Amino acid sequence: MTIGQTRTAFTGLVLFGLACLSASGLAGAHGGLELDVVPEGFVKASITDRPEIRGLSSLILAAPRPGIMLRYNGEQPLTVLGTEGEAFLRFTRTGVSVNTASPSWEASNDKPPASAPNTTADDTSAEPSWVTLSDSGSFSWLDPRLNTMADVHHEADTRKEWTIAVRKPDGEVDQIRGTLTFTAYE
Repeated sequence: MTIGQTRTAFTGLVLFGLACLSASGLAGAHGGLELDVVPEGFVKASITDRPEIRGLSSLILAAPRPGIMLRYNGEQPLTVLGTEGEAFLRFTRTGVSVNTASPSWEASNDKPPASAPNTTADDTSAEPSWVTLSDSGSFSWLDPRLNTMADVHHEADTRKEWTIAVRKPDGEVDQIRGTLTFTAYE
């Protein structure tokens, strides 16, 4: 990076910070945020059972739409299966790749599933198209299996189970299991 590029980047950063400060002041001067639809409560995701795979750790990312983060530092590749049993994410010690033909990849990006030329819902054995997402062994995403309560009319303390299948290096499939619990605001 040259000195000119560094100066330009720094100037942009300063201007962005000033814009953020003045925007929050302007917003505060006009009163609080008004909502037409106030949520009835919130959905909490939790993991209840993890597969015993050496080098694999998992955690839930708490947010209005829960996500999941996996970290893997095993010797052999590990594959997360998608909602239709297709290869979805491939974890290694040094990177994470996504099968761009996976319907789960489309759903995790809030896009309607596209018809991929090399895979169909009935054919999960088609050759995946892998693209690198991360140069480390960890990745987090908004999995559609953790969003199954989004469009449901909620009743207090509603509970639903979810699973995410993981294909181990030996080919055996195991599950990360958990629950989604809706809690109404009091």
